[in-house]
Amino acid sequence: MALRLLPLFLAFAAWALAQVDPLRPAEEPPLGYRLTLSYAPSVLQGVGADERGPYACLRVGHGLSLSLGLSYRVAPDLFLEGRPSLGVGLAYRFPDLWGRPRVRLGLGYPWALEGEASGSLLRDPVVATWALGVSYPRGGVPLLGLGLGLSLVANEVWSLGLGTSLSLPLGLEPLGGALLLRAGYALDPEGKGEVGVRVRYGDGGFALGLELTGPL
Repeated sequence: MALRLLPLFLAFAAWALAQVDPLRPAEEPPLGYRLTLSYAPSVLQGVGADERGPYACLRVGHGLSLSLGLSYRVAPDLFLEGRPSLGVGLAYRFPDLWGRPRVRLGLGYPWALEGEASGSLLRDPVVATWALGVSYPRGGVPLLGLGLGLSLVANEVWSLGLGTSLSLPLGLEPLGGALLLRAGYALDPEGKGEVGVRVRYGDGGFALGLELTGPL
């Protein structure tokens, strides 16, 4: 379902990106955090047999996880990041380039080299974001990732975002994709902290997340 809707989102995102101007966001805090509580149900179907004969079974599971990510601003445009997946990396923002792009290099767990370029653009009240990354796990197949997002800033405190992600393994594995919906509420007028709710649907099933971000 998510991959079927992907062409429509890409066409809409391309039109929106053609309308935008460079974004000048507020300065990030010297030390920031992102706390995420995630819930993901799972359904497993199978068949078996016993003394009564063959049967079909359906098993439903529920997963709940809590993760914490940190970001430390080493210099005005250089950041040291710790991801929820126990990954660490360095990110640099190019403030004088159009869209203020950001490049990140890191080491993820379990032992994967990661690289990512991302950026943000604005035409009030719409914010467009993009990200292009590659991950090379130890003993695995390199994975390319593409993400696009559009966010509507309704007022000083409320925002609503729609996004899509596409993963392309450089091997025989199938293409993956997902659609994302996010609602955010700023905890103060300057946007130094935010509470967000994120819904994801695609490969891997459905997931719901509650996020809290802000300075430390």
